[in-house]
Parts: sequence; structure tokens; C-alpha cells
Amino acid sequence: MRAIDLLEDADRDVIALESFYLDRQTVEAHSHRRIQLLYGTTGTMQLETRFGAWVVPPGFAVWIPSRVAHRLSMINVVTHSLYFRDSALSEPPQRCQVIAVPPLLRELIREAVKVPLLYEPESRDGLLMEMLLREAGIQPVVPLHLPMPREGVLAALCQAFYKAPNQAVAPADWARQLNVSERTFYRRFLAATGMTFIAWRQQACVFAAMARLAAGESVTRIALDLGYDSPSSFSTMFRKSMGFPPSQYVKTA
Repeated sequence: MRAIDLLEDADRDVIALESFYLDRQTVEAHSHRRIQLLYGTTGTMQLETRFGAWVVPPGFAVWIPSRVAHRLSMINVVTHSLYFRDSALSEPPQRCQVIAVPPLLRELIREAVKVPLLYEPESRDGLLMEMLLREAGIQPVVPLHLPMPREGVLAALCQAFYKAPNQAVAPADWARQLNVSERTFYRRFLAATGMTFIAWRQQACVFAAMARLAAGESVTRIALDLGYDSPSSFSTMFRKSMGFPPSQYVKTA
């Protein structure tokens, strides 16, 4: 039995755990019997499931529903994990979702990992966990999700692109591989992912850039590898997508 299984069996609605990971460490596909809220106090996390991919920057957390198999890539990460019984949340998440972690929730999480596993529900520790549960449940979702088609050639194309994104890849290239017109391709892609191809392609490039920026790679190297003509054109795209330039992300990561 895994150590986490013993923790999940604890007779408490919420349990908290701090974990340290090696740089660029991968945690292979696994699942939990409880809902997990995974918060990275440092570094950047990438999460993959059969439904898509998510990137979790510093200062953000990701909801992972119970029994959903997920794979994690960690870049300079220290995590605080919270595990909730499904019944403890009024609206348990049905899919993975990234949320921002404001100061109050951040401090509650930091205190939660110090709480004994079998805390007294009516004690200060129990009240802290109750407040944490309430605060975590009201945070808005942040659109840091890259949806993936479920099956077929389009799914394979998306998975390959996610591993090696390049903004120069044109819709016509994929339409030819699918043996359909560009118009049909656009329609099929939107139906399969809920995003336009152009928006999806940009999101995949942003995800790759965030991971590489967190690992210390230069903006110039990343921009050219992703198919941008110059660092400035890449930076413009990144700022438009994230609301801040790559240089600012480097400081937080």
C-alpha cells in the first residue's frame, strides 16, 4: 500500500501534505480516492490526463477530481497537497481546473500542512481546515487548460504537437493529413476541443514556454524553437495570452 493510501483512509474531511520534488521530476500516471487540490509554492507544474493538459504557474493550484488518472511534470517544485472527501465539497469538481491562490487561501494552505493528520474537528486545527475548505471552494477557474480530442488521427496530431509545439504549423498541414478541406478541419477541430485551431495552437506554445522559462531557458531560444520570427513577436503573443511579459513570469517562477 502506498503511504498516500494510508493518509486518504484518515477519518477526516480534509488532509494536507507537503512534498518536495527533484528538478524536472515526472510523476507517472496515478489517481487518488479523494479530490486533490495541488498547490505549488515554487516552480511550475504540468498536468496531463486523457482529457487534456494544464499548466500550473507559481501562486496557482489545480483541482484534480477523485479517481482521475493524471501525470505530473515538476520544474523546481515544492507542493502542498490537500485531499478532500467528495462529500466535503458542496460542488466537487468534475474535471481538472486551475485556480489562483489569493493571500488568505495561501496562508491557510501553509498552516494546513502543519496540522496533525487526526486533528480534532472542533479544535483550532479543525476550524482552520473548515475555513480552508470554504475558501478553496469559492475561487474562480483560470483558463490554463489545453483540451485534447479523445481519439483518432486528430488526437494523435494534437498529442504530437503538444510535445513539440511550433506556431508555424498551418491548419492546411493538418487538413491534408486528415484528407479534408480546411473548412471541414476547422469545424471538426472546434467540435473535438471546444477551441479554434489558432487559439489552441497558441495555448500549446504558451504552455511550452512557461515550462521552459521556469527551467531557466532564454526568451530568445524559446521564441525561435517555437517558430516565432523574433523574441519580440513571441513576447507580444505571451503578454496577450497571459497578461504579462515572459520576463515577469521568469521572476515569479
